[in-house]
Amino acid sequence: MRFVIEVYRAIRAAVGDDYPVGIKLNSADFMRGGFTEEESQEVVRVLGGIGVDLIEISGGTYENPVMNGSMADSTQQREAYFLAYAERVRAITDAPLMVTGGFRSSAGMTDALTRGATDLIGIARPMALDPDLPKKIMAESGFSMRLRKLSTGVPAFDKMVALDITWYEHQLQRIAKHRKPDPDMNEWLSFAKSMLYYGRCFIRNRHRRSSRGL
Repeated sequence: MRFVIEVYRAIRAAVGDDYPVGIKLNSADFMRGGFTEEESQEVVRVLGGIGVDLIEISGGTYENPVMNGSMADSTQQREAYFLAYAERVRAITDAPLMVTGGFRSSAGMTDALTRGATDLIGIARPMALDPDLPKKIMAESGFSMRLRKLSTGVPAFDKMVALDITWYEHQLQRIAKHRKPDPDMNEWLSFAKSMLYYGRCFIRNRHRRSSRGL
């Protein structure tokens, strides 16, 4: 928390009081001995008190990306992973909240906003496949989008390259090159791209650790 506060104050000093400054904060990292919800709530309380303009709520780590797993029934009914947490922190801060992770339909987003659980909706994976998604959501009250389960068929390979993350990164790379996203991109192609981009670096770092006896 001290690190975050010092960074925020330095940013605020540089940009002034009228410039919006937000933070994306884990509700928890879901690691043994890691960042807990209770600790996260204390960070939210303090940040809201010193003037942060937006707190975006998410959760997990690259080692434990909870948004890639199966949803609990209660989460599935409301779509988003962190709404219950957002409702709890709503009671301890007046800072605007954004919830990211799991939203797939106009109905789910509207319900979360109407209940007051969040002030803004964060959309990540769906927009990597359809950059016009916000227009469709606002135009169609019954709009929904389903994302297919990604797998090479070899779970160890999926985990090695964080396939549920890197596959969508490759969609963003297509958009950056003025190409349309490819919802049918083969998972093995994404795996190969990841190994091409990152594999050599991973092997080199691993070799260095071994040579140092680490």
